[in-house]
Parts: sequence; structure tokens; C-alpha cells
Amino acid sequence: MRYEREHKTRTRERIVRNAARKFRAEGLSGPGVASVMKASGLTVGGFYKHFRSKDELLTEAIAQGFAESNANIRSALQHVPPEHKWKELVRLYLSTEHCDHPDTGCPVAALAPEMARAKLSVRKRIARLMKEWVEIMPGTTAREREQNLFVIYSAMAGAISIARVLTEPADKQKLLSSVRDHLLRSF
Repeated sequence: MRYEREHKTRTRERIVRNAARKFRAEGLSGPGVASVMKASGLTVGGFYKHFRSKDELLTEAIAQGFAESNANIRSALQHVPPEHKWKELVRLYLSTEHCDHPDTGCPVAALAPEMARAKLSVRKRIARLMKEWVEIMPGTTAREREQNLFVIYSAMAGAISIARVLTEPADKQKLLSSVRDHLLRSF
């Protein structure tokens, strides 16, 4: 049975969306092709009709994870005055909601150590996606905004990663609040 081109495109997009969530929830080496395909309502045999390799899926899934996470944040920042956008970004990122849902949150907070081992081409794409937030960062020059992005993003992703390790909700909240408050006071 032949399917329309649109059907194949929609199916591929569904696989990538499911892979993006599963990778963020379980790690890059966690879900195999079979698990991703099952979550997409498909069999393993159909994988190679859509992707040349798991690396191709991985690259697209990470980009999809950024797209989803960034779209959610951009939507929340839509009515925030430009000079306050970075502060609201910090508040949203360092929330317990973001911390408790790695499957829908920032891929960096969920996967940074594993992404660091990815192929150079994958890491370059990730770096470009991370830099999408540079325009809302505090600073008077492009260089200053980029420096602040690196400091702020690193602190936020690190705080989320560590908070996810903590077992006591009060400790998790204390960590997130401390980093959030420090960042908001420091820039």
C-alpha cells in the first residue's frame, strides 16, 4: 500500500517528537529504536524508511527538543517587556515545573553530558540552538550579551541538573530559588 508524501512527513515528525521526549526523559542511550518506534505506534522495520541511522534521529530529536522548549518559553515571554525577558526566562527555567518534567524541558539540562559526546556536527547544531537566547540577555554589546548568556545558561542548566538529583522537595526548591535569586540580583 502506497502512502501520500504528507503521510510519510507526518509520520517522521511524530517519530522525532516522540524521540525528543524519550531522549530527554531517559537519556540518549536510554531508548532504543524499538522503544521510539513503539511510542510512535510503529514497528522497528519502518525506521529506515524515515532515517538513515539512529544518529540522524538523535540530531533531529535534539533540535525538536530545543524547538519545543524554546517555543514554550517564547510563548510565555510574548507580553513581557524586552528589558525583563531574560529575568522571566530565568524564573521559568528555574521553576519546579521545568525541573520535574525533563521530557518536555530544555535538552541541555537533561542531556548535556551525553550531548558533549555527540559528533561534532551535532554539537555545533546544539551550540547554535543554545545561542538563540543571546538577543534577550542583559548587556550593552553583543559580546557582553553572549558572555552573560554563557554564565546564565550554565548556571540554570547546572541548577536544574543538580536539583533533579535531590530527593527532598524542599532541598530542590531551595537550590532552584537560590540560583534564581542570585542570577536576578547579579546582572
